[in-house]
Amino acid sequence: MRLGWATRSVSQARSAVRLEWCSVIKLHATGILPSSGFADQIRAIDAAGLDGVFVSDHLFVSHGKSRREAAPGGDPFVKLGAAAALSDRLILATLVVNIGLIHPALAARGFLELANLVGGERVFAGIGGGWNREEFEALGQAFPPFAERMDRLEEAAALTRVLFDEGFADLHGEHVAALGVRLEPPPGSPPRLLLGGGSDRMLEIAGRHADVVDLNGSSRRLKLGGAHPALKDPVRRLTTTVDDLADSVQRVRSSAQASGRDPDRIEFSVLVSAVRFCSDAEVTAVEGELCAAAGLDPQPLRDCPYVFVGPPERMVEQLTERIERLRLSHLILRPAEPTVVRRFREDIVRAAAR
Repeated sequence: MRLGWATRSVSQARSAVRLEWCSVIKLHATGILPSSGFADQIRAIDAAGLDGVFVSDHLFVSHGKSRREAAPGGDPFVKLGAAAALSDRLILATLVVNIGLIHPALAARGFLELANLVGGERVFAGIGGGWNREEFEALGQAFPPFAERMDRLEEAAALTRVLFDEGFADLHGEHVAALGVRLEPPPGSPPRLLLGGGSDRMLEIAGRHADVVDLNGSSRRLKLGGAHPALKDPVRRLTTTVDDLADSVQRVRSSAQASGRDPDRIEFSVLVSAVRFCSDAEVTAVEGELCAAAGLDPQPLRDCPYVFVGPPERMVEQLTERIERLRLSHLILRPAEPTVVRRFREDIVRAAAR
């Protein structure tokens, strides 16, 4: 398994898919690890012509191992601040800050500070309610039930929206209070609020508040409860279809319209787990390998929105369908070889624009 982004430079040409309703589809990177040379990875992502970097927010993720063997996390604002010093153009995003462990005004302060340094148009403020029970328990905090976490997240999203737009909040919620909180929005555009998830409740919250929605695997396929939900996520993602996410998009848009927002102003993203170039004859074997890695029996993945497998013409067809049906504006790529990133950008994304 590759840890972190490879640091060999590739072409700096940037990609775009022109649509009537969306001006551009952007490619972003995630999975940047300090242990793999953080600065070199950011420079490589910048040189590769990608549009942004997405970082997570975890103390640790155990993946079912003991906590001493858990994968360490990191501070997303430290990482994004460092990335800002290394690139004057990359979008800086979180996927996502856990406001279940901190007051959302503190997260909003970090996003606004970053926006004042680099401009709000470069900051995607991703927040979430928290899913990793072990992190809550490690800090001596109770892990609330899902409904309560969503209630808190909705209040946090409403607070963040007000702080971004007005710089002042006086809100008295059941889970979040901000009694005369004053922050400093940037002089231009505020950060863009990002929410992500696969449950109906999360999608409806996103429709009421978010600028960008990251489409996770559908909860109708598999719910991620239990002690180690991260172990279930690959299964849910591989069994989710484009049809499932089209339903998610419609739920977001319906929620936005019902709350008086313009649904066409909401953008959508997906996190791409794998890009595998191969011949038509090799597709079944490669898909089987991806399924096996997730603990699934072999199955076709052509309709899975999180993977691209096959020759370029097959990938172009898949991407074109996903852009149109899911109204995609952003693809977030896991670490991959520079040659794969360059080929995907130049041969797939650009071809889908023609």
